Amino acid sequence: MQVTDVKKVAVFGAGTMGPGLALVFSMCGHKVSLYSRKQETIDKAIATAKGALATLVAHGSMTLAEADRALALVHPTTSVAEAGTDADFVMETIAENKDAKTALYAELDGICPAHTVFASNTSSLNVFELVPAARQKNMVVAHFFAPAHIIPLAEVVGGPETTAETIAFTVDFMKACNKTPVVMKKFGPGFIVNRIQRAIGETCMDMVQEGLVEPEQIDDAIKATLGIRLPIVGVMQTFDFQGLDMLLAYQKNVGKVYSFVEDRVNAGRNGAKSGAGIYDYQGRSEAEILEKRDELYLKMIDYLTEIGAFEPV
Repeated sequence: MQVTDVKKVAVFGAGTMGPGLALVFSMCGHKVSLYSRKQETIDKAIATAKGALATLVAHGSMTLAEADRALALVHPTTSVAEAGTDADFVMETIAENKDAKTALYAELDGICPAHTVFASNTSSLNVFELVPAARQKNMVVAHFFAPAHIIPLAEVVGGPETTAETIAFTVDFMKACNKTPVVMKKFGPGFIVNRIQRAIGETCMDMVQEGLVEPEQIDDAIKATLGIRLPIVGVMQTFDFQGLDMLLAYQKNVGKVYSFVEDRVNAGRNGAKSGAGIYDYQGRSEAEILEKRDELYLKMIDYLTEIGAFEPV
């Protein structure tokens, strides 16, 4: 199946993530069936979607006419059969309950066409253990972040039997829906962002619990450092500016050496200062690399200051 073949998307689950996920697809012109067991959940989801679209219009991200078209493409239902029939892409975001997900996938197996790609928004359950055997090749995780219609990232994860074609289709479909897909090599609990976020969160909680610092001071510290740097150089490229040789020396001191770091240092790839590290800087000098980085940092500080981002929301 090609992206241009998608005529209908079915979103199962209209709670926290459902309204935003429905908008992800309807804003790109796809008909969307939004399912929930309860009518009151559906009603709340549609109200949430209307509010989200109003915010986008007020911000200038879309016109009122575009918002009206996007909302008109979302068809709420309390019927699994109605939502799943003729669906080309299923987006599952129901409760993180193995039994509930297993039951839903089993029901959809008897409803959806053979070509339907099944995607789950889970980041904690191994859904590949819950899907009928006949659907394994077309099963994938497409993990979004709230609010799904605004945050660009979609983590794409395949299972043991997921075909390369399904992964490629999902990546292309995410791009067509104006998302930034990142593909994991294999399933790992928490995937990328939640795993990193959990480590940061637990460390911050530890510092507060130990009486080292107040919560507000942690947020101020993060906003004034990582909040500026991470959008520009991420986590891994930051090591290139630290110097991989310095990083390796530290790792040896603490007794935890990572082979992908040691291999690069042994090959003379020490980071920006040597023109290559985790990234390849394509023959640019260290001065050129630092000039570009620093100019972006300055622009980021100016912008964050302008919008008041250093103050609490």
